[in-house]
Amino acid sequence: MQADEFYYGRRQNISYGRTAQPSYSYTPLTQADFLDAQPTDEFMHGPRHAADVAQLQGIFRQHYRGNPLVTILGNVKMIWDIDQLAQPAPDLAIVIGLESLEHELAYFDVQALGQRPRFIAEVLSPRFAQLDLVEKLQIYAQAGVSEYFIIDSGERADNGARHYRVLGYRLVKQAYEPITPDQDGRVYSKVNRLWLLPNMAHDGFLAIGERTGQPITPDADSMTSVTAARVEATFRATSIAAQLNFLRDDESA
Repeated sequence: MQADEFYYGRRQNISYGRTAQPSYSYTPLTQADFLDAQPTDEFMHGPRHAADVAQLQGIFRQHYRGNPLVTILGNVKMIWDIDQLAQPAPDLAIVIGLESLEHELAYFDVQALGQRPRFIAEVLSPRFAQLDLVEKLQIYAQAGVSEYFIIDSGERADNGARHYRVLGYRLVKQAYEPITPDQDGRVYSKVNRLWLLPNMAHDGFLAIGERTGQPITPDADSMTSVTAARVEATFRATSIAAQLNFLRDDESA
């Protein structure tokens, strides 16, 4: 067992007393929780993972800017139309043919919305590497996701070395087949008509659009989503409430 009780992360629990004042506690997460994420889960990925996820989401918001029939989801829990299939919250999911609902969704219910993601990308997390590389590969194939891409920094829980690569898989007859990268490490997404690849120094990654042949560089607006702003506001509100709750307990002691 890990020495750190919250090594994999924590789940916030809120309870209310007789005066309807909230109190907060936390439950340690396990690796298994990563495949069934809940809205209040906070996984311990690290700052590099967070930066890479923000860049990945920014690239795709920039790429699809002005297209109202593409929904770009970040860290939204999937509710599949397949019984007992694990329901993770991918770093990035692209739904084509559905007007953007990013600011409205806590869950993406495939059956209720009549759509499923056609493309999912995960930034490999050092503490959950096996789940991203193996377990989610099986989950997304069974769920019928056309393409699954992985941004792998090379970092692992026991090794901080970085050397980026991109892994891509395409659904063929209900099973994923690896997409062979070209000599520059570029992996082509048919769904999005772009390439994802490590940069020349292999210390990061980028995307190149098929139409322009140029790198897709997200601007400030693309790097800030409504969902990110909502998460930040919720975090601030929760932090303030937790501090008030602590002070209230301290005064009554």
